Amino acid sequence: MPTDTLPHTQAGSRLPRFHTLRDPVGVLDLQITNQDGRSVAGRRYHEGALRLMRAHYLDDSGQVYYTIINPGGAYFGGDDYHFKIQLEENSSLLLTGQSATKVYKTPDNYSLQDFEVNLGPGAVFEYIPDQLIAYEDATYAQHMNVQMDPTASLLTAEIVTPGWAPDGSLFKFDEVRMRTAVQVGDDLALVDNLLVRPGDGSFSDDSLLFLEDQTHFATLIAVDQRIDGDLVKEIRALMEEHQATYTHKVLDAITLTDGPGLAVRAIGTYTEDLYSLIIMVANELRRRFRGQGPLELRKY
Repeated sequence: MPTDTLPHTQAGSRLPRFHTLRDPVGVLDLQITNQDGRSVAGRRYHEGALRLMRAHYLDDSGQVYYTIINPGGAYFGGDDYHFKIQLEENSSLLLTGQSATKVYKTPDNYSLQDFEVNLGPGAVFEYIPDQLIAYEDATYAQHMNVQMDPTASLLTAEIVTPGWAPDGSLFKFDEVRMRTAVQVGDDLALVDNLLVRPGDGSFSDDSLLFLEDQTHFATLIAVDQRIDGDLVKEIRALMEEHQATYTHKVLDAITLTDGPGLAVRAIGTYTEDLYSLIIMVANELRRRFRGQGPLELRKY
């Protein structure tokens, strides 16, 4: 299981090297500003198959919490979803989804989720969705491009699971690719590319991830000027302690990246195990950096 961040191009991908933006089926444009210590939506626009629930505040930090809704319930071939997220100075946003993202058959074209994120000085952006489920014959790409001020803070996480197939087998999806690029100030701080291509049921040699006998995988990326080698060692120790809480076996690793930042990879067979790991690491960073309490995400 690789732990390093990787270049974003891979030979032989079924997806185009540089995707062409098609007419989107869903658009979300959200600008967050700080008003007297409380983060609010300065601009909130959506169209097509994307919506936002009303804002919540989970603690007294002033961070605003939004839940994304997709009334269509699933992604299909040719579907593009575009997100533009802009956080102004000292604003804070926690973003999640209402439920799992389901990608069904895409026989003639892939489905795409594309994020453009801009973080101003002192801004905080946390994106912690529920799992992505890729079903038989699904091809899915997610691109997240982040431009952030050196004083801003970023945390993004993903869990991917194989969907049900009629013959009861796993890994019937064609390809899942997730690319995250982070620019801090004028410097490209991180390019993380994850490609899983099961093929006929076994992982091909050009896949960036080998799951061994596991079925689910998770990634967490955090970029913050306060992350250093000592912090990574302390979180690694917490991850080792957290192993005792898992229902099934989980293999995990953490690495220090440029940025500065960290990346966590984990594989397992149970979504709840991987989600608990993501939340544990997120809670630790939130506690250390901003004194926030544990996450209890409301989806209503």
